Order: sequence, then C-alpha cells, then structure tokens
Amino acid sequence: MVQESVRNRLLEKTNAYRQKNISEVTGIPVEIILKFMNGKRELYDSSLQALNQYLDTHAYL
Repeated sequence: MVQESVRNRLLEKTNAYRQKNISEVTGIPVEIILKFMNGKRELYDSSLQALNQYLDTHAYL
C-alpha cells in the first residue's frame, strides 16, 4: 500500500464523505487527514491501514 494511492482514493471520495466522519471511524484527527490530503504529511502505517480499510469498506459514492 502506497501513501499516494491511498491519498488519491481519499481525494476521490471526499465529495461523498466528510472528513469528520472519516476521522470518527478511523480515529485519525481531521487535521491530520487534511494535511495528508494536501500532501503536507504522510500517515503512520497504522493510520494508513485504517484509512485504506475505511475506503475499501465505504466504496460506494
């Protein structure tokens, strides 16, 4: 799993899912999600896996 591919998936889905909801489910603070989305930081492996799992589980738009 690559940071950039998860970032791209997140950017594609943010129109359907609000960052706050993603944060509540994954446990990743909204501020971290926003920085990750903007390419200003990378996620720890555990957060990256949680976010990727969220995106897999919530694949519908």
